[in-house]
Amino acid sequence: IGGSAFAWYKINYGGTNYYVQIHNDGKKLEEKTQSGSVWHGYGYKEKAYNNAGQEKTLDFTATHNLRHEAYLKLTYNKQKGVCQDGKNRSRGNPYKII
Repeated sequence: IGGSAFAWYKINYGGTNYYVQIHNDGKKLEEKTQSGSVWHGYGYKEKAYNNAGQEKTLDFTATHNLRHEAYLKLTYNKQKGVCQDGKNRSRGNPYKII
């Protein structure tokens, strides 16, 4: 069971890591959830780079407007798009790809 659960997780939530630097404010979003409440967030469309330096434009959301010049690590899944994000709180570029 453990192996099949891991495989399911990798297929649904695993993917390729991409690195992005935020340059612009996100677009304000407001969406109704299944429970009927309203979700407020920000949408982004940014150029990101994988470990090989290949560029891809990714769409992703955040619950708040992200700080300009912040660096993020995003996980992109072919089936779900961006499914995980890892915020970097340090100053400077920790990702040599960008």
